[in-house]
Amino acid sequence: MAELHELRRTRGVEELERVSSQTMTALAGPIPFTYRTLFKDWDATPALLAWFAKFFLPFLVGDMTLTAVDDDGRGGGLLVERCRVLEGSNCKGVCTKMCKVPTQRFFKEQWGVPLAMEPNFETGACQLRFGVDPLPLEDDATIPPGCLGRCPAIIGMEQTDVSVDLC
Repeated sequence: MAELHELRRTRGVEELERVSSQTMTALAGPIPFTYRTLFKDWDATPALLAWFAKFFLPFLVGDMTLTAVDDDGRGGGLLVERCRVLEGSNCKGVCTKMCKVPTQRFFKEQWGVPLAMEPNFETGACQLRFGVDPLPLEDDATIPPGCLGRCPAIIGMEQTDVSVDLC
């Protein structure tokens, strides 16, 4: 994860998003186009995507559990129990700019299905809700202000010395 911090520091958060998007596109290949063409309008699409992600993506983010999207029990939720990106980076900026924002955009643009990701910076978990539109970052209550106290970018620095752009 040190490489991600160095990439963010030297090239900026836009480069993190670009690298992440390219990686997802390469890993997915033609699957999103096929899926979007055949299944996008099914009522069960969010639940189906959550089910596939649970079995095909643990190598990337960690173990996952299927959950409901809302209080009605509608399928399409997925809890990443201990996110590898969040725990490995200890950084809100890497989490949001390398994972959350590009992944939400990727599913909306490539799969045709909105995805809301809700990281928990205290537990290292992340709740994914397929079929739910994400909030803009500035309105997202799951994203705390400032850097995390354990972020490698601020270790040894005063929190007030950290620029807003850092995380």
